[in-house]
Formats: sequence, structure tokens, C-alpha cells
Amino acid sequence: MKRRTFIIGTTALLAGAGAGTAYWPRRWNYIVIHHSAGNYGDIKFLQQVHRERQSGDPVDAIPYHYVIGNGNGLAMGEIASDWRREYDIWGAHVSGNNSDRNFRGIGVCLIGNLEEHQVPQGQYDALVKLTRSLMAQYDIPVSNVTGHGYVEGESTKCPGKHFPMEKFKRDIA
Repeated sequence: MKRRTFIIGTTALLAGAGAGTAYWPRRWNYIVIHHSAGNYGDIKFLQQVHRERQSGDPVDAIPYHYVIGNGNGLAMGEIASDWRREYDIWGAHVSGNNSDRNFRGIGVCLIGNLEEHQVPQGQYDALVKLTRSLMAQYDIPVSNVTGHGYVEGESTKCPGKHFPMEKFKRDIA
């Protein structure tokens, strides 16, 4: 709870000191797609994993702004988020090589291991709908929507070899 109080206060201070409070929730310029690389996931589980992997992160939340369920933890296609999204807090979903993608990029994570399995249709449809909505809301061009491993400087296979990136780009255009 102390982390949350600290981060909300810091966020409000930065927003007020920066380009103003109107800028803070409108700063989003990228959408980065991820997979969890595990077959199960919900908000509580992802928070626990994040605490274990990034114990120094002052934001006690999932590293993404949205997660989309695969029917194992969250319902198929269910879109969930926690207070990182609620307060427009920066993400922790790419490496420090790309801090701008964390600060101005919305992280969306598909529950599942897309190195091993195809994206279920219900989950994919929810991703397309959410992505289109975010693109319209924040005026994000298709060229600024990508998978984690497609971001220059990142060394990961995320969102997995079975993620249909070319089809996805066509479907959100």
C-alpha cells in the first residue's frame, strides 16, 4: 500500500509539473503486444510474478496495462487490468533499452504460450477490438503497434512465433 501511495503521489506531481494534467493520460503513443509464456493467468497471479521478477519496481501492479484471458484464469477473451491502467501509470513491459515504450506505450498481454500454441480465436478477436479502440482513443497509428520482440533493442521471442503479426496488422488497419 505504501508503494501505491508513493507512485500515485509521484505520478500526480510529475503530471502537474510536466506538460500538465491534460497531457498525462493522453501521452500514449505506442501499443506493445506480449504473451505471458504461461498457460494460466489472472491479475493476482501476474502481480505475484511481477513482484518476484522485478522486486525493485515501486509500482505493485502487473507490468502491463491490459491482459486478455485464454479461458484459464480469466475467461476466454476477458480483458482485465489493475490500477496501473486506472491511473495511467507507465508500464514495465519492455526492457530498459526502450524506456520510452514503457513510459508512452500501452502494454497488452495475451495469457498463454504463443511459442507453443496458436492464439485462440476468442482471445485474438478481443485483442483486435481492444487495440482498435486504443488506437482511436489515443490516435496511435498502426506503425506504432507492434510485438515486444519486434521493438528494436529487445531480445525476446515475445509475443511468440505463433502470434500472427502480419494478419494482426491488417486486422487493426
